[in-house]
Amino acid sequence: MTGAWATCLLVSFLIPSCIPTPHRGRHHPPEPHAEAYHISRDPFDPHRDSEEFRRDAPDDKRDFTRRDSTDDDPLVVQTKKTLFLVILREPLCGILILPLNEDCLYINVVVPKPRPTKAAVMVWIFGGGFYSGTNTLDVYDHNILVSEENIILVSMQYRVASLGFLYFGTPDVPGNAGMFDQMMALQWIKDNIAAFGGNPNNITLFGESAGAVSVSLHLLSPLSRNLFSQAIMESGSATAPWAIISREESLLRGLRLAEAVGCPHERSDLNAVIDCLKKKDPVELVNNEWGTLGICEFPFVPVIDGAFLDEHPVRALANKNFKKTNILMGSNTEEGYYFIIYYLTELFRKEENVYVNRQEFLRAVTELNPYFNAVARQAIVFEYTDWLNPDDPVSNRNALDKMVGDYHFTCNVNEFAHRYAETGNNVYMYYYKHRTVSNPWPSWTGVMHADEINYVFGEPLNPAKSYTAQEVDLSKRIMRYWANFAKTGNPSLSPNGVWTPTFWPLHTAYGREYLTLDVNSTATGRGPRIKQCAFWKKYLPQLQQLTGTYMHY
Repeated sequence: MTGAWATCLLVSFLIPSCIPTPHRGRHHPPEPHAEAYHISRDPFDPHRDSEEFRRDAPDDKRDFTRRDSTDDDPLVVQTKKTLFLVILREPLCGILILPLNEDCLYINVVVPKPRPTKAAVMVWIFGGGFYSGTNTLDVYDHNILVSEENIILVSMQYRVASLGFLYFGTPDVPGNAGMFDQMMALQWIKDNIAAFGGNPNNITLFGESAGAVSVSLHLLSPLSRNLFSQAIMESGSATAPWAIISREESLLRGLRLAEAVGCPHERSDLNAVIDCLKKKDPVELVNNEWGTLGICEFPFVPVIDGAFLDEHPVRALANKNFKKTNILMGSNTEEGYYFIIYYLTELFRKEENVYVNRQEFLRAVTELNPYFNAVARQAIVFEYTDWLNPDDPVSNRNALDKMVGDYHFTCNVNEFAHRYAETGNNVYMYYYKHRTVSNPWPSWTGVMHADEINYVFGEPLNPAKSYTAQEVDLSKRIMRYWANFAKTGNPSLSPNGVWTPTFWPLHTAYGREYLTLDVNSTATGRGPRIKQCAFWKKYLPQLQQLTGTYMHY
């Protein structure tokens, strides 16, 4: 198998987005030039500038750069103490801490050998709460998926945190710079992938968590929805409460950041605020972003800017204002624990014997739901209590996981899928249930957020890793589903007409069918978690409206 992986060609390109004057492009979306990316031209010593808050770009027109694939892309500047997947999951991912750099607009292209003709293209968008992450994590190794499934795999870097998502509503800081980074990368891929043997008319986006939110935002955006064909979203959608904040809240967070780093912070003089922020060291900016935020809240995220996004995702879905295409999406059984562990650190220790008594459960419900009033919190307690044994410490612990996971992840995935299905699109839903045998986390953490990524990228096929034969088979099955979907729009059907042993049913608006992804299980179900999601999406908003103002941004 190792020999097969060696038949992949990895090429890494720098997108020269702006001229190299200090911080000229910080917070600005990049702006491409028509002749900038001809792949036949010689490499150049790159002039880079993703180094401001803006969207506009280079004055000098240059080519992309081909770089040695042994080089690691620099991480976009992000605070090391909050490197979401890099630090916190280090025992699982084996991540090296790469140099942090504001210059981060790179694209990696991995092509099978021999070079294919009109191959399906899969474009990975990494997650990390829009405040951290990189496409160079070991767990995102492209080679196995490419060589096993004969697809072309592309990934990109994009600006995160305040450098990518600061918003002041001005020409200098219009917001969503990180999304425009992604969009420029998608335009480059569509324009150039044919030269690598890829089909520009068959490009599938896939991402996890904030990467999945990004994918769903591209489905909604009038600017980027025509740059790809279809989409896969793992544990995230644009309707998540943490995915979007209002322009007012984003502006206030920007002013609080300015105050924290010693800049002017009056909204009556935004020019002075922006001029000062541009001169600040980027590491100082990201180290001062975190104020008092709730669980699964991230300081700077996308906003409805009137350009990339023209209406709120919930409204866009209701108005059918989205790309009509095939989608595949799903979530994991224990989505919440990963975030609870780092939020309620004293209660949820990283050890085997963790239990939650009734009083701790009640306090945790309040801490984990800061934007709901007292009546709504009582309803949450009622919904997630095991009334056969309300004092059971295991049930209380697990209920907190389900509460956080349902509200922030699973129910938003379900909502997005349901809206797509009721509009007549082909939707495929999964529920991922396998816990890796060698998982070093306490057994009660179950199948956490992001646990499926290893299997999507084929890590169990690496003989240097300690996976079981059953896990290797599961990974092969998942890779085949994802690649079939990219090639044909149906995870069960390959381009040569061969069906997978297990048929993946369509997720319909009335049946809500899903496929279980687990070793020794190909069960189908309906939902998942229909009752709990009806509670969050239908009952609780009405209750909150009747009893007090809903405070979430």
